[in-house]
Amino acid sequence: MIKKYSYFVVLLFVLAIVFQSCDKKTGEGTGENKADTRNSDLIKKDDKGEKVSLKMKPKQGDKFNYKFKLDQQSSEKSALTKDEKITSSQIMEMFYSQEVAEINESGVAVYKIKYDSIKINYSISKPDSSISMVYNSNVKDSVYKMPDFITYNALVGRDFKVRVSPNGEVTHILDLEGIFDFIFKEYGDTLKPQYKSMIKEEVEPQLKEILQSAFQMFPENEVYKDSSWSYTQKAQMGAFPSENVLKYTVTKIDNQPDGTIIGINAKLDFKILENTFKEKGVTFKLEDATGEGSGNIDFNITKGCIKRKETTKSLKTKIKISQGSQSASSEKEDIVKVLLEMY
Repeated sequence: MIKKYSYFVVLLFVLAIVFQSCDKKTGEGTGENKADTRNSDLIKKDDKGEKVSLKMKPKQGDKFNYKFKLDQQSSEKSALTKDEKITSSQIMEMFYSQEVAEINESGVAVYKIKYDSIKINYSISKPDSSISMVYNSNVKDSVYKMPDFITYNALVGRDFKVRVSPNGEVTHILDLEGIFDFIFKEYGDTLKPQYKSMIKEEVEPQLKEILQSAFQMFPENEVYKDSSWSYTQKAQMGAFPSENVLKYTVTKIDNQPDGTIIGINAKLDFKILENTFKEKGVTFKLEDATGEGSGNIDFNITKGCIKRKETTKSLKTKIKISQGSQSASSEKEDIVKVLLEMY
């Protein structure tokens, strides 16, 4: 049961890179109002050109609304699929809000997050058949009541908080008690204490890692227009250790009615650290892996939030599975597109 529960937390979040967006209704300029000059000190000019100190400096009480859409198309051909190509499609939409609850003297902010609705259209197709399923958090039908969707149901309508540094690092997740209470109640409070602890130990770090994607990580140093910064993060490509190398380039500094927008281009490359592992006498070897990612970010430095973000990520893998004199191969492909925009 624990393994199944953890899978659906990953299904909801890991491939769905959630990005922060500004509320269209907050602080837009009009013909009668002066432009918002908050955080204008973060942009400077010298003989080398314009440079910016990328900091998240929102105003306490600001509330941002988000519409998130994920489109994931996958295919697999392996011994598990009887060497038939199986394709799957998942289209997810989430609406949620994020309110600046606290800011301390160091600029560390606490945000209150609330998911308003989650909708998922899922389908899987084989050469001779297909199935589909629709989950809607606002429709309490037979799909809503399935155990697989307990995590989704628990998230909707229940506040929790995250603590974030001025550089966009998520340091803590707070007030998850209501979410866990709902999950435990749905299981009929029959879970033993050790299983409750296991669920918490799995969910909390996963949720923290996922929420980090909602707050763009920025460098400590100032960045000139048309210059770049990068960082490397550890990752897992299935069971194979890898590294993601992310490169960001400032492409524009643009004054708009709702604030100064910093345009950022993103590129993703990866490196496989180990291409073989063994488990219970079975050897898995990653024979081929190709992929890439790209995106564009509009960061509203005036309000301290990301206004819009669009990303695409693709990955193809070929794995050889062997045990003794027997072997089989597995080929997989994933294309994930994410769009987050204000509403």
